[in-house]
Amino acid sequence: MRFFMIVAGVLCAATLALWTPTADAVPKVDIFVYTEITQWIGQGQAQEQADIFIKEMKGQRGIGEIVNEDAKAIEKWTKDHTEEKGYHLISLYGDFPPEIYPQGNKDEDGSVAEEFLDAGNTFSNSADYFFWGLAGRNREGGLQNMMDIPGIVQWDDDTAMKVTKEGKKLTPTLKDYATDRPFHVDQLAKTDWEVEIAFATETGKSTGMNRCDPCIIRNTETDARLIQVYQTNGQDDPKGKVLSEILLNYYLETIGALDVDPQEKLSTTWGDLKSRR
Repeated sequence: MRFFMIVAGVLCAATLALWTPTADAVPKVDIFVYTEITQWIGQGQAQEQADIFIKEMKGQRGIGEIVNEDAKAIEKWTKDHTEEKGYHLISLYGDFPPEIYPQGNKDEDGSVAEEFLDAGNTFSNSADYFFWGLAGRNREGGLQNMMDIPGIVQWDDDTAMKVTKEGKKLTPTLKDYATDRPFHVDQLAKTDWEVEIAFATETGKSTGMNRCDPCIIRNTETDARLIQVYQTNGQDDPKGKVLSEILLNYYLETIGALDVDPQEKLSTTWGDLKSRR
């Protein structure tokens, strides 16, 4: 009798947890990997790195659907995933498809890409300058408009990066190297953006630095994120592996994608009860 009373109590509590309107759903991150057009990295090499990344991410807890499709599919996918604090990811390799951000900065405010980012989602980029676009179709304006920071840039070539303490712990594949397009941390002052975590900087320190790559830049108002990983010209860097380490060892836990949802709690509790009987 005591066993059945315990079961009834557990089921009642679990039902309330499942149906309580204030309970937050545990997010699953969907990922769009774009490799159709690339810059500062050959398409074949970008695909190789993307394949490494996809293999590492598939089936991982907190990860939903991963697609690797062309520009024809990216606009619909981006619109479908523009949800508040969805934490979904678009992964780029040096290009910024005009299907989601009209070339030449024709839609400076309110593009499909910016709406996606401003809702609290994420872009990652490797190889050329973030949001620069093929053959400089957006130039500096791409990043400036997406972040709403006039004047922010990403120079210079061969900027030495030293792995930080956080980088050594969370991205073991990452080693000291030289980036060509680091994030300018000093240009984030008095904006809504901040360095959330730096895996490599010009000093090897995660505070008081001015340049970083790889790193995550976060908007404190919207929770939007930019993940920069090896913005280098033609270098054979482990871009896919390091991006996967950033997501698996930091990003997913930080956004709450590894939290146990009510359904999983109910299943675990019921299993424990049966084993005690």
